[in-house]
Amino acid sequence: MNRKQLIIMSILLSLMLTLAITQGFFKDNFKQVVLMEQGISEFKEYDFDEGKYVISLPNEWSVDEKEDKGQYVSYKLDFRDKSNKITGLLEIINTKEDLNVFAANDLDNQYLEYSNSEIIPFKDSNNSGVLAQYDTTIKNGYDFKNQCYYLNLEEGKTIKILFNIKEKEYKENINTIFNTIISSIKVS
Repeated sequence: MNRKQLIIMSILLSLMLTLAITQGFFKDNFKQVVLMEQGISEFKEYDFDEGKYVISLPNEWSVDEKEDKGQYVSYKLDFRDKSNKITGLLEIINTKEDLNVFAANDLDNQYLEYSNSEIIPFKDSNNSGVLAQYDTTIKNGYDFKNQCYYLNLEEGKTIKILFNIKEKEYKENINTIFNTIISSIKVS
């Protein structure tokens, strides 16, 4: 390599490094803008399953915890945002079934009729599992987009997190809220 090629290569590498560093900065800022746009300023941590796990939900949301010592569901937490556009639940389900099979069976066994279903694997910075996406309609005319995450953090226990959002309120950036909540789940 001659000197001119070496200089050009050095400049290109330094520009690539600069882009990689600034990308992380803009990604964090984008996430903060989306959260603030949705009226979310702070998150509150909730521990569940006798303190084994932690999830962070927006401080502005209403949360109803229900410990259930049942054979199938051992813990349930219902939540909704202040404007009632997003509702959902978290359940700890005692099962050793494969996540993909469990997600498909769970979708088939629900009470509401569903359409446009898709079950795909997902992975974020802290967790991995299966995501079931589907649409539902209820009798009074509301259409919902549903995203149901299934995590297997411990042998024999599946964590199910379901988000329901009215279809007319759904925006693509709402997934940033869901991803922030899902990535907050951790073993304490």
